[in-house]
Amino acid sequence: MAACQFLFRIQIFSLCFLCLRLFSLYTTSASSIRGVALTRLPFFDSSKDFTCFDGSLTVPFNSVNDDYCDCADGSDEPGTSACSNGIFHCTNAGFRPLNIPSSRVNDGLCDCCDGSDEYDGSVSCPNTCKELYKELYQKQKEEAELAKQGLAVKQDYSRQGQETKEERKQKLEELKKQLEDKKALVEELKGKKEEVEATEKEAKDKHEKAWEETKVKILAERDRASAEAAFKALDTSADGRLTIQELVDTELMDKKYTEDEARELLGGYEESDFESFFTALWSSFKGKYLHKQTEPPPSEESEKGEEKPTDAAEPEDPPSPPPIDDNLDEDEDLPDVPGDDDDEEEEEDEDGDDGKEIPDELKQEAEKRAAESSKEEKKEGDDLKMPEYDEETQAKITAADQARKEFNDAESATQDTEKEISDLERVLNLNLGQEEEFSPLQGQCFEYTDREYLYKVCPFDKASQQPKDGGSETSLGTWGEWTGDPNKYSQMKYSGGQSCWNGPSRSAMVNLRCGSTNELVQVTEPSRCEYLMEFKTPAACQNVDVESSFTHQHGDEL
Repeated sequence: MAACQFLFRIQIFSLCFLCLRLFSLYTTSASSIRGVALTRLPFFDSSKDFTCFDGSLTVPFNSVNDDYCDCADGSDEPGTSACSNGIFHCTNAGFRPLNIPSSRVNDGLCDCCDGSDEYDGSVSCPNTCKELYKELYQKQKEEAELAKQGLAVKQDYSRQGQETKEERKQKLEELKKQLEDKKALVEELKGKKEEVEATEKEAKDKHEKAWEETKVKILAERDRASAEAAFKALDTSADGRLTIQELVDTELMDKKYTEDEARELLGGYEESDFESFFTALWSSFKGKYLHKQTEPPPSEESEKGEEKPTDAAEPEDPPSPPPIDDNLDEDEDLPDVPGDDDDEEEEEDEDGDDGKEIPDELKQEAEKRAAESSKEEKKEGDDLKMPEYDEETQAKITAADQARKEFNDAESATQDTEKEISDLERVLNLNLGQEEEFSPLQGQCFEYTDREYLYKVCPFDKASQQPKDGGSETSLGTWGEWTGDPNKYSQMKYSGGQSCWNGPSRSAMVNLRCGSTNELVQVTEPSRCEYLMEFKTPAACQNVDVESSFTHQHGDEL
């Protein structure tokens, strides 16, 4: 370590000597030129006219730093504030050089650590370059030590990542072999399933066909029985002949028929026997014959009562009620309104036109008939329900069900394996770093909370935002690619997040820097709906020699 420090000091002294030597070469010709970098001193030769850097104008050399701006690019006034776009160069020997706007020259504020920007004597600027150098060196040394610690973790990350990748590759090969076996099993079970399903279908079709034939016979017998019942009910003379007069006199049809209408129903004949009635006339009688009586039979009183005239004129509209006097007291009786029935009259209207209630026994009889009719309909429906399969057919159905289950289970297992293979291939295709050092970050999420939001970044997956007080999570994007420059693995890009109101889709850039632990340390929104995150991780640490690196970075400025 002591030898390294000794060599480092020799390099510093050598570079300082070289800088002084170069500076002395131009002292004679450019001793009065302020604010010029050493590399540009050759352009300021007092023995020649000065040409503006943009080539637009050539002026006498005494016009340089005369506190008057001649060049459009401000190059003739590097040491004054005459040009608004001029640049003053701070040499800052012993530290790092710095370019500042010429407007800050002699403004009473010390911008250069060597104090060269304040040369008019209005303020005294101490030379702090040496102290700044020491501070910067110490800071970079501490960062290098931190990087050294992080690098050890990174190496462990790489080892884990490479082992994990190798395990995934092996598993992928095993799954592919399993998939071939599972696909072969699926094909085998598919053939077995189709075979037993064909046997099942044949048995079921045979059973169903036999039942359809039986059901046709049942319906035909039932239809004939209905026709016989209707014929007997309409044949009031019971002579086996249905006549026009019997149709005219019956109340079992949907309406009262005239002789002509009855003759038309009978197919133009005067009468019909049952066979002719069933084969030729029953289809037209079905919708007109009232074969199910659910209404209660008329009472004796109503049968003896007078028939209501069919041509009775409709009652005239009741006369308008007289106007009500607003000056009547609340206790005074209102005038009678014609047609305004009292409660007793309303109750009588509900009971029947003649004000008489239907006897309870008739109501019960009607309800009994309705219940029997409903029961009969249910029984008829049960009769037409296909019976259970016989034992032989049921055994074939059970065998087919089992074959279907085995096929479906095998097919489902095959699909699961295909999905697992797809997921593994996707992970293996991820770029997890040059040496798989970012592999341990996969599957983890890291959070950062500010005054309003909880931010979350999941490497190689997604980034999101959520209000601290709760609420739904907002997508800031999904993993896209590495976008660091020049170090590719120094920045992650997440894109395609939830769209902003009347704006673009949200996106996030994650800058990675070396750290001893994984930590999301900062989130900002420099542009609308574009988020910038800073993430510290050992995986981003680089192997840096602080002595040689610092000398390389700052040697030119020493």
